[in-house]
Amino acid sequence: MVDRQPEQPATPAAVPWLVLTGATSGIGAAVARGWREAGGQVLGVSRHPEGSAADAWVHSDLRDPWGAAAQVAGAASARRVGAFVHAAGVVYADSAHRITPDEWSQTVAVNLTAAFALARVLAPRLQAPRSLVLVGSIDACLAPRAGPDAAYGAAKAGLVGLTRHLAVEWGPEGLSVNAVLPGPMASGMGVAAGGPPKGAADGQWTLPEEVAAAILFLLRARGITGQALRVDHGWQLGY
Repeated sequence: MVDRQPEQPATPAAVPWLVLTGATSGIGAAVARGWREAGGQVLGVSRHPEGSAADAWVHSDLRDPWGAAAQVAGAASARRVGAFVHAAGVVYADSAHRITPDEWSQTVAVNLTAAFALARVLAPRLQAPRSLVLVGSIDACLAPRAGPDAAYGAAKAGLVGLTRHLAVEWGPEGLSVNAVLPGPMASGMGVAAGGPPKGAADGQWTLPEEVAAAILFLLRARGITGQALRVDHGWQLGY
């Protein structure tokens, strides 16, 4: 048995870089602020990095996930990277009959394939805390009546499955892989897709800062992996 000593809290100078998609707004921007407040630096990945909360950025289009992964690998090679968060997402609130092949492909590429492609190139490079968090959605578990989003829900369900598989495969290498599942958001895509179910109270909206707090906890947690943590004010517990 290996005698593992508890890790000492990191000093600001020791906090590594975080690679973060979706850093320009919403959950991603809140994660960037939290990581930087702890003394770390953020490498953002975005098509439109203007106004990003990141310290540096990779100008890349996640609709081409494999190309983006190659760019991120190059940028990460010159930095001490300790964690990766995939917070970028796209949703087309079209019915299953109306969504176009291109919309379907973009939804899967940005929400699911990009998470895998970037995680795969970053995993061998990660230093402590060696943690990955993928941002899913409550739509991975439930189908909202407020707005159709079959492609988005399918991609986010795939993200939860990906989390489990990577956690099992990469766990022996010392990596933790988790997901967070935000409830209907008070801003951003949650509103675009219809928001909370009819009759939901104001307190059941999920705020970006609440999701970011869960992500930052998981990034630093020891012994937690393969989990899909719901951040939804508990409204999913009843209907």
